[in-house]
Amino acid sequence: MKTFHASPSLKVVRRYHELFPADELNVLLSLAFNEAEREGFLVQYRNIVAEIIGDSGAWSVAMGKSTLTLEAVINFLLLWGNKFDRYFNFDTDFSTRGFGNNINNQLEMEKRGLVPIPVVHNFYNFEIDYYVRSRKYDWLALGSKQSSNFRHLKHAVDRIKKGNPAIKIHWFGGSTHDWLIQLPIASCDTTSWAKSGAYGIIKYWNPRNEELDKTDYIYVGGRMKGLDTSAYHFVTYPFRKDLEAYLMTNFGFRYEDLCGYDDKFNMQLVNMKYYTDLERRINDERRKRNIPLE
Repeated sequence: MKTFHASPSLKVVRRYHELFPADELNVLLSLAFNEAEREGFLVQYRNIVAEIIGDSGAWSVAMGKSTLTLEAVINFLLLWGNKFDRYFNFDTDFSTRGFGNNINNQLEMEKRGLVPIPVVHNFYNFEIDYYVRSRKYDWLALGSKQSSNFRHLKHAVDRIKKGNPAIKIHWFGGSTHDWLIQLPIASCDTTSWAKSGAYGIIKYWNPRNEELDKTDYIYVGGRMKGLDTSAYHFVTYPFRKDLEAYLMTNFGFRYEDLCGYDDKFNMQLVNMKYYTDLERRINDERRKRNIPLE
């Protein structure tokens, strides 16, 4: 299983590579964002990233945050698609009844010589069966809002694997440890490495935490709105000495580095490391449970 960091800046990826050159960092680039840095990712600094997958920007279009068109996406991928390890359909209808719109975009992209991965938005109707029975696709992506519920997510994974065990599955916007250790999902992506830092939170895998998922959420400072009530505060964190040793050993950071100049950038680095290590931890647990790593 591989975890992809969604839409990072080239600056944070380059700094991460300087700190952890042995780590295999995977990146998801959205066609809706960061156009100025695409060539940097895909050509100039391609060697510092393990895999790069392409999000068509469909979610941003659906949310009214982008004016991307199908033609623009096709033209871009005709030029740059071979630089990605994989890329996804321009699935702009995120409703459970959006199959008609999305399959039309899928087929038009294929007609133009592209090979996008279809994105499933209804786990309970004919949609999964259509893609499985077509025997055209090595990958399917789960992009439905239904995937926010474990029972629904498992249902979709089970249906795909029952239909064709060789199909690999990407889970959009999901990185939940306790779910991924139970399901043969091949890859997922997350924006949480960036969003947590934006809210002043770092994530720390606490060896002293007695839960299977040993993640502690630690509020450092900054924006308070929407703060998770389960988050610790750095100043009063019961395992502060352990955390400070971890930050110093891995990043050369003190508490002050997470509060002052470049605080959000530094928190992004900490959270990016957390998610990169989480991938390894999930795979270790899946080996114990005999869940295929895919």
